[in-house]
Amino acid sequence: MHLAMYLDERGSRPQAPPRVLAVAPPPEVKRRARPACWWLSWLVALLMTGLIAGVVFAATDPDWDGTEPKNVSASGPNLARQPAIASSPSGRMVVAWSDQRSESAGAQRNIYAVLSDDDGGTWSTVLEEISKTEADSLLPDALAVGDQSFVAWVDDDPPTGIYEAAWTGTGTWETHHIPSPVQLSNTRPRLAAGADRLHVVFNAGKNIPDILYAARPLTAAAWPTATIIYTHTATFGSWYPVLAVDPDGETLHVVWEERASSSQRAIMYMRGTVSGADVDWASPVALSTGITLSLWPAIAADASGNLHVAWGEQVGTGAVQEREQYARYRRYDAAGDSWSEPPVFRRIDDRPVRVNQLRPTDIAPSLALVESDNQVTVCAAWHGFREDALAEEVLLSCSPDGGQSWEAPRNVSRSPGAEAISIVPSIAFDARGRLHSVWEEHVGDSIVYNYEVYYARAIVKVFLPLIVRS
Repeated sequence: MHLAMYLDERGSRPQAPPRVLAVAPPPEVKRRARPACWWLSWLVALLMTGLIAGVVFAATDPDWDGTEPKNVSASGPNLARQPAIASSPSGRMVVAWSDQRSESAGAQRNIYAVLSDDDGGTWSTVLEEISKTEADSLLPDALAVGDQSFVAWVDDDPPTGIYEAAWTGTGTWETHHIPSPVQLSNTRPRLAAGADRLHVVFNAGKNIPDILYAARPLTAAAWPTATIIYTHTATFGSWYPVLAVDPDGETLHVVWEERASSSQRAIMYMRGTVSGADVDWASPVALSTGITLSLWPAIAADASGNLHVAWGEQVGTGAVQEREQYARYRRYDAAGDSWSEPPVFRRIDDRPVRVNQLRPTDIAPSLALVESDNQVTVCAAWHGFREDALAEEVLLSCSPDGGQSWEAPRNVSRSPGAEAISIVPSIAFDARGRLHSVWEEHVGDSIVYNYEVYYARAIVKVFLPLIVRS
């Protein structure tokens, strides 16, 4: 699988983007646009149900009680992609994304960010350009620790380097290279932090990758060479790891996607115990037992040591826009040292979504949680369109009882128009207990290229006091 294929799904810049409506795209992008028959089928469905004549569907998802969505990327040519949001209890928040700010030939895609020091009340007006490398910079991950901000990303297509940058507090970002002992593969580096260390995981290895890990002190300026912590056992390797750290900072949790074939993918979990500068890794555990196609996991840990894992599930073997997709969830109970079984091991929402064949071709849930005393609220966000709608929207479901039960999804993006496209959300709780979300919103002419990063936050806080984990 080439990086270009992965980036088509997650939203990188295709070559030579035209400023035209993608109704009859050129051959190199035709496979990524919504086919005319797809739109026609929906039009026929609308006519048959009488919606155009004024009949309203009753099965639409209710709107989220959030602020009006706001464009935070302000990309002149509308070429912003791949947002990530993070927060810390100090009130620091960071939103990072990949952006091509010029349409001129050979213009590079760089990483940009905006910062907030009041839980998203106000955002920096000066757009921060983070990546200073010569290559296209893609797929950022964001992390906030106290008053510090960190962003990691991958360079080039195919990838030639992984980097992390730290906000110095004096108006600049300090960039650090993360060395890999093997050739890089399609990946998105993911960050997490303990009490005094910054951790990163990614996959690497030509064609059939393994899982790699590295750590550095928060005060250090250099990363050691990453080490392989899991060697793939599946035919097509190990992909897209995500990392969480226990509140004690001494226990690491990694989940990833293990690929037996294009139609058989499993979610794996592995625990690591920090021992000085080393980490002792336990044997991996399969989480998606009984599910054929599981992908793009997310993980969060609460203060009691319980783990919360979400991932995407695909059902069906037809064209991607015909497959049913669900957000799955499983919980680890620290007190019982066991992973949940049904009904807690379940689909978050029993109603499926579908996605178009443009990008991405699968859902990738984002996960965040807050807690106070013994109460834990977990939220998951994903995107898709319902069978009775045209618009792809960002959907959100929360569990007020630590994953035991889930509320009905709400529409976070609330995009105007019957053919809106809102995709790839990222969510985080702030220190006041309010949930924040960013996503890609289609704007401009081309559904292939023209996107901005939109942001909204919940109007009502959850509760105080709380601990933020994401």
